[in-house]
Amino acid sequence: MDLRRRRKELVRDNMNIWNSYDFAMSGLGKKSRLLAKVKHFRKCIKWSKQRITRGYADCDVWEMFSFLQTIIPDMLQNLKDTRQGSPGYLGENYTNEEGILVNDTCHEEWDKILERMIFLWRETDEDTCSEKNPYEEEHSKAFDEFHDKYGFLGSKLQTEKELEENKKRGGGGTVHFMNELPEYKEISEKYDEEQRRLEEYRRSCKDEAFDMLKKYFYDLWD
Repeated sequence: MDLRRRRKELVRDNMNIWNSYDFAMSGLGKKSRLLAKVKHFRKCIKWSKQRITRGYADCDVWEMFSFLQTIIPDMLQNLKDTRQGSPGYLGENYTNEEGILVNDTCHEEWDKILERMIFLWRETDEDTCSEKNPYEEEHSKAFDEFHDKYGFLGSKLQTEKELEENKKRGGGGTVHFMNELPEYKEISEKYDEEQRRLEEYRRSCKDEAFDMLKKYFYDLWD
């Protein structure tokens, strides 16, 4: 099973330091996968202590955007589900049947605001985004076929000239992509075009999410 397939089967949980994805990835390319997993186990202990004592671990900093993409909407969801009140400037004041000035419409409005913020933050993450590439499955099959036919990163497509130049450089290899071949060009172009559209969509969600965060920042308490 190749790395691409393996990655798709495993799910990385940014909030769980002890997730199976990182343990599986820690041994790749190592002479001793067992030793690599033992070393990763020790790191997990260190990171767990950091989470307890300072609220975040070194591994969270290395991929901070991904950590924030998970923790911010999770916290917003918790606030929405457990809060006791809502910002008083929302909704409308009115006089009830007992002649008392009240405002209970702020709760519904605040719910909608929080729901929108949660949705936008989820959309910024490729894994939780509701928009998916419709060519993902077809492209994945084509990639696996390309890999089987022409080797990892098209190693079998290297020319004699490229092989000679690689030797002069002291190793490595020239990379070839499947869009270089006519048989994979169409699916590659369709997939890449859709990926660009999705990336732009996620960026627009990120911008709106930050705009809302700026606007309601000091209201995020209960």
